[in-house]
Amino acid sequence: MCKIAIQSPVTKAKPAITFYEVDWQVVQDEILALGINLPLGLFDAYQPYYYTTLWGIQEAVKWSRKVYPFPKYQDARMDCDKFAFLMKGLISAEFGLSAFAFQLGFIPQGYHAFNLARTDTGWVIVEPQTGEVFAIGTHGYTLDKAIL
Repeated sequence: MCKIAIQSPVTKAKPAITFYEVDWQVVQDEILALGINLPLGLFDAYQPYYYTTLWGIQEAVKWSRKVYPFPKYQDARMDCDKFAFLMKGLISAEFGLSAFAFQLGFIPQGYHAFNLARTDTGWVIVEPQTGEVFAIGTHGYTLDKAIL
């Protein structure tokens, strides 16, 4: 006789985040005021941008890293820019948040790729390799160029 083990489903419900809409010009002005270069302009210029609360960003990042287990770091194969592109894609696709950038800048170890997110209280940095969300000007991160 064959025994079948039935496992209960793992629930990974998306967090119920609050969405806000902002004019593209406001997003552009804020990014430029932070001293960030937009080498490609805004991809969705003339369209509204969508963002959430700080809690919403923290929960969206946590959920994305739980549902899509991120691979381990590998030089040149899965390094900072791949993590930042992956996080941008997941946050945009899964949550519809467009005020979430692929960000380049400096950290104490050198040039680095990470993410920048607009929240209801301002812009924050997202370190996609660890899932940390923190204020601009902390942890030694500086902002250079963004793709948004």
